[in-house]
Amino acid sequence: MDLILDTCGLLSLSGLAKKKLSKTVLAKIESADNLYIFSCTLFEITIKHKKGNLPIAPFDTPMDFWETAVREYQLEELPVTAKTFFDASELKDIHSDPFDRIIIAESLSRKIPIVTYDTIFFDYGVQVLH
Repeated sequence: MDLILDTCGLLSLSGLAKKKLSKTVLAKIESADNLYIFSCTLFEITIKHKKGNLPIAPFDTPMDFWETAVREYQLEELPVTAKTFFDASELKDIHSDPFDRIIIAESLSRKIPIVTYDTIFFDYGVQVLH
């Protein structure tokens, strides 16, 4: 099984979020054939960190966190393509977060479940693990 990590899924997996992933989800992550993360997730983390909404200690920068997480969790980074941006813009206007819309669009396109706590994802018909 392949999985996509939403930003909150990555932060929870790495211990930077208050919410914890269930043992069931952690087991699915551990046994995943491919664990994907989108490059826009780093952008979202950096913005939250710069605003003071996301402490990333013990890491010096969001990039340090990102590189460590990609390596430690053997994440496969996926770029955001023009088609993905288009598909995200064509989604119903249920979710206002552009980063989440990108992840939802890719999940629908690739038919891969998303690890997230965001319950709005369900409204798009994607499979969610939390």
